[in-house]
Amino acid sequence: MNRKTICFISETGRGDRPILDPSVRYRAYHSAEMLLGYGHFCAIYSATQFYKNPCFDYDVYVFHRPNIARSMFSEVITALRSMGRRLIADYDDLIFGDGELALISSSVKNGTLTPELAISSFASNLEALRSFDRITASTEPLADRVREYNPGAEVMVVPNIVPDSVISFHESLGTPFRRRASSIIGYFAGTKSHNKDFPVVEAALHRVLSENSRLQLLVVGPVTVPQSIASLPNVSVTPAVNYLRLPSLMSLCNTVIAPLEKSAFNACKSRVKFLEAALSGCRLIASPIPDMQMIGADHLELADNLNDWYEALSEPISGVEQQALAERNFDFLKAHRSIDGLVTLGDLQ
Repeated sequence: MNRKTICFISETGRGDRPILDPSVRYRAYHSAEMLLGYGHFCAIYSATQFYKNPCFDYDVYVFHRPNIARSMFSEVITALRSMGRRLIADYDDLIFGDGELALISSSVKNGTLTPELAISSFASNLEALRSFDRITASTEPLADRVREYNPGAEVMVVPNIVPDSVISFHESLGTPFRRRASSIIGYFAGTKSHNKDFPVVEAALHRVLSENSRLQLLVVGPVTVPQSIASLPNVSVTPAVNYLRLPSLMSLCNTVIAPLEKSAFNACKSRVKFLEAALSGCRLIASPIPDMQMIGADHLELADNLNDWYEALSEPISGVEQQALAERNFDFLKAHRSIDGLVTLGDLQ
């Protein structure tokens, strides 16, 4: 095998410590660990770090969520291309496109960006997208969007994975196989971008928690809990926790939920919530986005409407069922750790 050097550069708000950004973990650190296992050398930078003092000595450059508005972006891309370096853009969210797409993004719906700024951001990201002829995406629908806007590019899907180090760590701790109360439902929202997703399950959750006071809901993260839910006595809310602590906290739960409103934006989202649930040994009930559907009914439950949510939430699984599901899902994590698309586009065989 011809050993290569690979540099990951990510647009992230965690400029000094990109490892604290879950998205960078999944799209850079996890892939880098797999590549190190294949004998390659990897480095990871935030865009803030890299463009201050760019290095041109790597064989392959993976730009996670590249943005043409970044100072020195065009100059660096031109220089790297002139040196014959292999350049790849990587996406794990729909952050590019026309104004119509920008206006349905979570940034607009949750007030993080004004409509005008979102349209400008999507346009800048789109211009960057068109600077690459090799592109990876985390899901099939997202890859289709890439092909729509950059039809000449070679595009491959590289699903989010959990690497060996994380799997072996939680296997040694027995995290997914811990016995837990069948009464605890968890909702783990890493960011407030899920504020518009909570209403998808709100009515069903309220009914289930009101009918059965033995059930408990644990909400973790900065999401805004609707008053109808927050006012119930069997609901607890706690701040988000570090990624490394997440599985242990989640392992308190029998069931975790991942509601998403139906939109073109959410249809491109990935299976990360399933990966987290599988690490923790939890049963997952999720909205039927395509990347969840691909996993299959043996591993999770999909809820397409309020009745589906109510029926699934009303029936916690037993301890025996929990253990069997935990084993199936942990085996799934071990069996699905391929980054073949990145290996192919980076010529890293």
